Amino acid sequence: MTVPPETTAFIKRLASFALPGGGVPYYRGGGPSAEPTLLALLALSAPGSPAGGEAAKSLLAWVSGLQNGDGSLGLNPSHRDQGLWLTALAAVVFERCGLAGPRDRALTFLSSVCSVTVANTPGVRQDNGIVGWPWVSGTFGWVEPTAWSVIALSVCGRGGEARAAEGVRFLLDRQIPSGGWNYGNPGINDRELLPFWDTTGLALVALGGRTEAGRVRASLDFLETNQEKIASLCGLAWTVMGLETWGREAARLRQRLLGVMNAPPDDGLNAAYFAAGMLALSGRKVFAP
Repeated sequence: MTVPPETTAFIKRLASFALPGGGVPYYRGGGPSAEPTLLALLALSAPGSPAGGEAAKSLLAWVSGLQNGDGSLGLNPSHRDQGLWLTALAAVVFERCGLAGPRDRALTFLSSVCSVTVANTPGVRQDNGIVGWPWVSGTFGWVEPTAWSVIALSVCGRGGEARAAEGVRFLLDRQIPSGGWNYGNPGINDRELLPFWDTTGLALVALGGRTEAGRVRASLDFLETNQEKIASLCGLAWTVMGLETWGREAARLRQRLLGVMNAPPDDGLNAAYFAAGMLALSGRKVFAP
């Protein structure tokens, strides 16, 4: 397979973030963290570059060592009890890398975690009885951890389970009527909250193939209509992935994403966002079944 020159450069740049002791930091000079390491693994594991492949082997060993006995994943070696939401991303990585045991332990943990439900409240536009996934055990459900969990279950062949279906219901319920997703509530006191590019893109990826296009058309239109306003690396990456999941055109966004990824100096580069950008540009459907 011929690897485009810019992809080879991106692979080398991301691989250079890997620390000698294992893991990838968010920024150069920082300590290793699970999120950038997991996204880097996905970005480096497939293009066919020796630099990417060798780095991926080391990163996979580091991530595997970060998994707890109950299947959950820590944020980093010093905070092993605080990475609940990263367990879903870890399950995707273990599935893509062929590690069935760690994958199954991660999925068992995810299936055991439920967000808190409460009675519906007047003025809050959502169904508080739908179970999703929280950032932290014993708290309410949020869009991003629920989206990641739905993705993990789908990628790992468990998209037909009741928890996955409930997660889809949760995401659709939290969709802002005019389009997009906030981090949690779609609105309050009859006022819609502000949608975010990355959260919207992630939710659209999670819902790909799991609901009718009409149910998410407003969110797809929101991203397309406002695409010129998106400037951040993270926002561009997830917008490209969200639109392309549903067959929407993202050529102009891809060009802008390429430019942003070539622009920042390493001392200001977020490795997690850079890895997400690589995944978006690659066109690989790593978050689809």
